[in-house]
Amino acid sequence: MDIAHLRDFITVVDSGSLTRAAAQLYISQPALSQRIAHLEGELGVRLLERGPRGVTPTAAGRALYRDAQQLVRQFDRIAGDVLSGDRIHGPVAVGLPTTVSVRLAPALFSWTKVHHPGIHLQLFESMSGYIQELLTLGRLDLAVLYRDDETARPTETLLYSEDLFLIGQPKPPAVDADRIGLVDLQNTPLVVPGGRSNLRALIDRAFAAQGLVPSIVADVDSLGAMIRIAASGEACTILPLSSVADQEDHRVLGVRRIHHPVIERSVAVCNTVEYYQSRDAVAAVQQGIVAVTRQMAEDGDWPGIRLV
Repeated sequence: MDIAHLRDFITVVDSGSLTRAAAQLYISQPALSQRIAHLEGELGVRLLERGPRGVTPTAAGRALYRDAQQLVRQFDRIAGDVLSGDRIHGPVAVGLPTTVSVRLAPALFSWTKVHHPGIHLQLFESMSGYIQELLTLGRLDLAVLYRDDETARPTETLLYSEDLFLIGQPKPPAVDADRIGLVDLQNTPLVVPGGRSNLRALIDRAFAAQGLVPSIVADVDSLGAMIRIAASGEACTILPLSSVADQEDHRVLGVRRIHHPVIERSVAVCNTVEYYQSRDAVAAVQQGIVAVTRQMAEDGDWPGIRLV
């Protein structure tokens, strides 16, 4: 087994087809099949399940895919690290949930450009569940993820905590312009992210803890779409304050802090390195995320967050 075999395997899994992978690698499909068979023979396990619609990794294949991602990326950086000398440089892949990316992505880009111009940021924005999956698979160096408490884990640095708000005008109209009880939302039509989202899981748990069931009328995995639907008056959504604070009409839109109970979540920057030191570029960007988050909070540029 060598690095070329791992590259081939990653391409096959990503494409879901030996034929498509062969085209991407500019080799024949039989030649690629032989390489995969050779890899399976060396490891003594089946890595792929072949079917009429393509190939999918077995449990062993998923484990190899996750580790191969990290090995190949590390291998690709070795030559560059040697040539760069003491200068911190290289690509760093960072995953950001949409509600975080709105604030953090521009600030992190500016900070990196000033402090470490040799670092090439690769920013991925998506819903939190997919970001977690990419981090687990080794496709990301760092990810900003939501946590249910302020307990720091070995590979994480806590950034801040925040409360959630009802966005939109509930019917019947809320008594208070600034806050609303969770019990008052049980019949309010809500649009929220799908089941892979930490926000959805947090909302479901908060309602269940009070013996309530949220009236979710649509799963919407788009921050902009959720806000637009809330603005239409047909449904409300639940988001952190920072998601809508920049909108000129956010008071007209309706922004009420949920209380009795407050729905709170913590946010941490996480990496995949647990047993050895992160490479310099990854460590630098992780420090940058902490620095710009703290600076924006202190300057009042990130409404609704509390530093931890």
